[in-house]
This record gives sequence, C-alpha cells and structure tokens, in this order.
Amino acid sequence: MKKAISLLAAITLLSGCASIFHGVSQQVIIRSNQPDVDLYVNEAFIGRGNGITTFKKKEEYVISARKEGCMPASIPASKSFDATTLLGMFIDLGIISILVVDGAGTGAWRKFDQTSFVIDPQCDKTLVAPKPVQQLLKNKKLKNKIKKKIYKYTDDAR
Repeated sequence: MKKAISLLAAITLLSGCASIFHGVSQQVIIRSNQPDVDLYVNEAFIGRGNGITTFKKKEEYVISARKEGCMPASIPASKSFDATTLLGMFIDLGIISILVVDGAGTGAWRKFDQTSFVIDPQCDKTLVAPKPVQQLLKNKKLKNKIKKKIYKYTDDAR
C-alpha cells in the first residue's frame, strides 16, 4: 500500500499540468508561396516549398527561407505563457509541478504562438513593360530601332 501511494505521489509530483494537457512539443507547418524555396529551421533543411516539423517547447527556433538569386528571409518562432500551467497550484502549490517540471524540466509552461508559418525570400521582381509599350514592341521596325539605340549606348559606354 505504501509503495502504491508513493508511486502515485511521484507520478503526480513529476508531471506538470501544461506538459500533461498540451505536451512538451508542438507540430509546426512551414510553407512558402513559391514551390522552389528551401526551408530551414535552425539551419537544418526541412523541405522545399513546404515542410512539417516538431518544435520542442524548451528550445528556441528560427525559420529561414532561401532561394538562389534572392535575399534569404528569417523569422523567429515566438512563444507565450501557457495558462494551463497554473493548474499546478492545485497539485503542490506549483512548487514542483510548475517551477521544476513545466518550467525548468520540459519548458511546457510556454507554447508557440503559431503552428503555421508562411515565409518567402525577398526576390527582385523583373521589370515588365506596361501594356502600351508592349504593343509598340510588337512592331518589328520599332523594336529593331530600339535595339540599335540600346547597342549604340552600351558601345559608347565602353
């Protein structure tokens, strides 16, 4: 009987409410609006275009998106306090369940603010001529004149 009571007491004291109800990790979905973007979490490759990974609540994470010819983009995964942790006050006044287990042990007293991220690298957009200019460029004589002028100016610049 004493062993059963001490085992029950140990299980109760060695688990925090946030870690029981919400776990010590969260699944996170990361995607980009461009399918050929490489996605990284803390410099570890997780996928191209989209990926799913698990974040441990005790760790800090930075999500990055990279594409050749573009400026990489990075965002930190922010966290906030998980109010479920406060239920530990009813177990042991929060001394072990909140401070030791949910806080120092598992980090479960914080939760990630988002579980879905959209991140894109900053790419230069190629300039597209407005419609009236495109109409003019369809005229082959005018297009050739413009090409000759461009070549003339680039040759003069050399």
